[in-house]
Amino acid sequence: MPAYVVDSSKQPMVATGVVDAKFDWVETAGGGRAQSEVQTRDDVTGMPVWGVEVMYQQVQYGRTSSVIASVTLPAYDRPYVTALGPVGFENLRVEVRVNKNTGGLVEYWSADSIAAPVPGSARRPSSSSSSSGSASSEAA
Repeated sequence: MPAYVVDSSKQPMVATGVVDAKFDWVETAGGGRAQSEVQTRDDVTGMPVWGVEVMYQQVQYGRTSSVIASVTLPAYDRPYVTALGPVGFENLRVEVRVNKNTGGLVEYWSADSIAAPVPGSARRPSSSSSSSGSASSEAA
């Protein structure tokens, strides 16, 4: 299936704050599949694989909608993201597949890592906020 490299700066995403470990799938005795208790490892780096849940907007047939997706990436430690804060990724990719049950397209997002925050991209306090109430955005 086709995979596309996406410029993270041109596909704005917001982290939901949900970061989950991804687990290997194993064949069961009954011929089905089930998640194991073994965290998936990246084939290239050997690091554990995590899913960072994000929100972004897409346009289909002229209609803009919000999408929630998971971007999988390898990292030794659980990635830190700010809930409802902007998040960028290094080498962001999306693979598009056809759902056999519905015939619709499904996107599978992956990246090499979370991108370092861009200087000046942190939220700035409004002029009516006190200095103790300033908000900032952090990404690891």
